[in-house]
Amino acid sequence: IWYWKDEYSKWIEYGNQDEIHCASTVTSRDLEKAYQENNDGVISFQAGRYDYKLRFKDMIQENKSLLTQRKVQRRPKYVSAQELEDIRKRGSTQMKNVPSNWDKSALPEVGYKLVPLSASSEEYNEINTLFHKTMNFSTIQKIERIQNVSLWEAFQLKKKQMKKNNNGRDVDERLLFHGTDDSKVDAICHQNFDWRVCGANGTAYGKGSYFARDASYSNDYSTSTSSSRFMFVARVLVGQFFKGSSLCEHPPSNPGKANSFFDSCVDSMHNPSIFVIFENHQIYPEYLIKYYDKTSPSTNNFCLIL
Repeated sequence: IWYWKDEYSKWIEYGNQDEIHCASTVTSRDLEKAYQENNDGVISFQAGRYDYKLRFKDMIQENKSLLTQRKVQRRPKYVSAQELEDIRKRGSTQMKNVPSNWDKSALPEVGYKLVPLSASSEEYNEINTLFHKTMNFSTIQKIERIQNVSLWEAFQLKKKQMKKNNNGRDVDERLLFHGTDDSKVDAICHQNFDWRVCGANGTAYGKGSYFARDASYSNDYSTSTSSSRFMFVARVLVGQFFKGSSLCEHPPSNPGKANSFFDSCVDSMHNPSIFVIFENHQIYPEYLIKYYDKTSPSTNNFCLIL
């Protein structure tokens, strides 16, 4: 906190007004910010009808008209033991809200950060192996972890709700692929999947966001203006699913539960490879794969838009 010493040897915080002094046009926060940027700088301001300048190097405030000078002090803000404990708890809670493998130095308050994975890490190898199960003809250029705190928290809240609705049993959660136009990447990382935003060129199993078990399916719908393509690996709460149809605008009612619906639609009940999600909080876009095709073989003739 920044103070100046008046003619009565009283220390007054910048930005505050008392019985005989007008408030300055700068506050403690303004001065601290300017000081952090340049601790040898000079900052000008007003108080009442006078103009002043403050020299950080000398810690002196000078009236530009009268040339009177006043001492300035910079002191730490007092924090009580209770306030310190509250801050500690908030910080601890914040850290618990994100996965342990996240880079804690890349946690934006708003939006997202892309964190490149090391090719030697277990995390990279897991996604690389999953991708290449059906994509041997492609080469991965990089895999990035998407760190979006608000989307992750919404996903975790939805997961808790679904678990509660499932009588406390764990929810079926899977890593699934989604190929998309490279122009949609930023919107998905920032706002999550939404078929109205991402585009829905096919609705064979319902009008929602489509995800595939096999990367080769999603590859057919990964388009780019360059030789590189992009594919998401999403963490999806598929929950209890039902065979979908083009008429589904939401999952059908679940006859096993009163006033309840299934959580998603699929292409097959016995061996599902396509999942349709109608609520984006059931999805977290976890990884972004940048890759290119060595060749472009026709891997399947199944007509499905993801």
